[in-house]
Amino acid sequence: MPGETVMGAAVRLTIAMESAAALAAFVRVNTEGLDVEPQVRSLLDEIADELVDDAADVGPAAQSIVGMVRAFLRQSTELVENPGRVGDWGHVDEAILQGVGRLSMAIVDAFQRATELLDGLRFSQPGATFLDVGTGTAWLAIATARHFPALRVTGIDIFEPALQLARRNVADAGMTERVELRTLNALDLDGGETYDAIWLPLPFMPKEIVPQAVAAAVRALRPGGWLLPGTFAGPGDRLSQLLIDLRTVRSGGHPWQPEELIALLGAHGLADAQEVPRTWAAPVRLYAGRRNSSS
Repeated sequence: MPGETVMGAAVRLTIAMESAAALAAFVRVNTEGLDVEPQVRSLLDEIADELVDDAADVGPAAQSIVGMVRAFLRQSTELVENPGRVGDWGHVDEAILQGVGRLSMAIVDAFQRATELLDGLRFSQPGATFLDVGTGTAWLAIATARHFPALRVTGIDIFEPALQLARRNVADAGMTERVELRTLNALDLDGGETYDAIWLPLPFMPKEIVPQAVAAAVRALRPGGWLLPGTFAGPGDRLSQLLIDLRTVRSGGHPWQPEELIALLGAHGLADAQEVPRTWAAPVRLYAGRRNSSS
């Protein structure tokens, strides 16, 4: 804010960080049955009531909420400790890996909206196949398989520490028959026309490899299949966008502009390239492009 001191800004913003932590704690207490000292529980309840209209309505988003707050707070601490790091997603901190993974579960709401708007996006038909590129700890793959019971999901990644957690998560979720995990670089996808839809997590992909990844994904799509790239999203104000761009760069990605990304999809022969209108709460923007049925 104009005229505000650095200390004043830090104090004001600390309240936002503590609020996020308290809300995540509230969600855990009310969904995991944690034994909490009564006065602490009462204060968490009051804080949640101050922050949201219906704090009791946590629902299936609980894991995503807790994952998001855990990951962002840990990443924020890492930013303070190592402000110069860019272009690397080599985190081996299990809490960060699992937190980001659990946050990604909420992207399923974006997929659901896409199925309502995009002609021929097959998530619910028997035999439909979905590829989760950069599956990480596989929480998005698990959530997608749960939400679309007819869908066969494959998750690929090249980061073995995350895949080790992913294998455990898939097994614990009872999804080994529905979710296949593979150690594979997205650039090495074969052109077998295997998938009806492919997710690309652009914040974790260096700009210079994205055109190659898009080309490989197009070859791996069945005719009529949809490529679904995603980027980070926020409230839309300038400060939020700058913070998103910083997080993207530190994650190894490029802060894509919508028109830039849509043009890239069109340049690779994808039809109906567009941004899916955002109606979901997850902090993600979803884009889409369809491989021509005749190609």
